[in-house]
Amino acid sequence: MKKYIFLKLLFISLFCNVLYAQNDGAGNTGLAFLKLGAGARSIAMGEAFSSVTDDATAFIYNPARLSSGLKSNVSLMHNESVQDLKTDFIAAKFPLSEKFTLGVGLFTTSITGIEIRNIPGAPVDKFDSRNLSTGISLGYKINKNLSLGVTGKYVFEKIYVDEASGLAFDFGTNFSKDNYSLAVVVSNLGSVDELKNQSSKLPTSVRIGGSYRLSKDKFNFILGLDGFKVLDGGSFHINAGGEAGYKDFVFLRLGYQTEYDNKGLTTGIGFKYKSINIDYAFVPYNSEFGSSNTFSLGFNF
Repeated sequence: MKKYIFLKLLFISLFCNVLYAQNDGAGNTGLAFLKLGAGARSIAMGEAFSSVTDDATAFIYNPARLSSGLKSNVSLMHNESVQDLKTDFIAAKFPLSEKFTLGVGLFTTSITGIEIRNIPGAPVDKFDSRNLSTGISLGYKINKNLSLGVTGKYVFEKIYVDEASGLAFDFGTNFSKDNYSLAVVVSNLGSVDELKNQSSKLPTSVRIGGSYRLSKDKFNFILGLDGFKVLDGGSFHINAGGEAGYKDFVFLRLGYQTEYDNKGLTTGIGFKYKSINIDYAFVPYNSEFGSSNTFSLGFNF
C-alpha cells in the first residue's frame, strides 16, 4: 500500500503539477497529456493556434482548419521537457475532394525509469509511464468562408501496472474572411475507463480563437489570440502569439500564455526551403523546472 500511495503521489506531482502547470483542472480530470500542444511552430506562438493552423497539426488544434492552407502535409515533432518527459507527434492531411480533407495523427508521451520506493527506503524497482492518442479527422469546407471538422481518437494511459483507455471526440469550426479568421473548438468529449485510485475523466475543454494575417513587401505577419478553458475546474487561459516571416524563408515567433504557474513566455524560429519546414520552439519554465525544447519537420506536397 505504501508503495502504491507513493506511485500515486509521484504521478500526480509529475503529470499534473509540473507538466501541465497546475491551474488547468488537473486535479479534477485525468489524461492531462491531452492538454499538451503539438508542433514547434504552434508552441512557439503560445498555442494561439486554433484559427492559425494550416497543416496536419489541425488534428490537435482544430479539425475544421484541415481544409485551410496546405493541401497535403506530413508533420513530425519531438519534444523533451522536465523530468525526462518525451513527447512525439506525427500527423498527415490530404484532400479527398474539393470539400473534404482527411487527417490522421498519433500523439505519445512517456517518462521512463521512474523509481519505486518504499517510504522511507532505497529504490526497489523502476517503471515507465506512457500515454497515447491516435485517430482520424475530417474537415468539411461548406463555402469559401466557413468550414467544420471532427476528430475521433482512441486514448490510452499506462502507469506501472494500471491502465485506462477510451474514446474521445473533438469538434471545430472556422470562419475566414479577407485577412481574419475566427475559430471555436470543443475538445475531448467522451469517456474512458477508470484507473484504480486516480480519476481518468477526460479534460473536456473549449477554445475560442481569432487571428489576423498581413503581408507587406517581403514580410508576412500573423497575430493569434486564443481563450482556452478546461470545463471541470480549469482556469481561463489567454494564449497570444505572433509570427514574422521574411521571404517565406525564415520565421521568428513569440508568444505568451496566462494563468500557468510554471510557464508564460514562448519563443521559436523556423525555416522553409522548397517543400520542407524546419521549426524549433523554446519554452522556459519558472522556478526549478528548466525548459522545454521542441523540434518539428514538415513536408508539403
